[in-house]
Amino acid sequence: MKTLRIAHFFKALSLIMLFVLICTISSLSLAETDRSLYERLGGYDAISAVVDVFLTKVWEDPVVGRFFVGMGTDTRNQLKQKNKNLMCANTGGPCKTINRPLAEAHAGLGVTDKEFDIVAGHLGTTLKEFKIPQKEFDELMTKVGGLRDYVVEARIKK
Repeated sequence: MKTLRIAHFFKALSLIMLFVLICTISSLSLAETDRSLYERLGGYDAISAVVDVFLTKVWEDPVVGRFFVGMGTDTRNQLKQKNKNLMCANTGGPCKTINRPLAEAHAGLGVTDKEFDIVAGHLGTTLKEFKIPQKEFDELMTKVGGLRDYVVEARIKK
């Protein structure tokens, strides 16, 4: 009889432990999905580091770097800050954007789809260098892809 009670006790204890484990895992999963992309990317400091490296690649690119020729250090620093704020705000962070609308900021530049792809490619490469997880990478690159119609002016006719 005592052995039977001990067996029931351990069975009940095992079920309780399993229940607690399942609840813990579920709450961790829910906590992860409740976090904004901004938080999952690592917050402002991580975004700032990514933008610094990303824009350096863009400025040094032989194709798209031409858009930035003649920019002084102060102007480049302002562009970095605007891009940091833009990425922060559009991923759910607390930043305020200080940019003109994208279509207005890129009007007259004649940016092509190819040039947009080059810039997006530099961002993708930079995110991979920073070992951004695939889920966050895909989510951010989808947001960036959604900006194409605001940036690209010169569509190549086929």
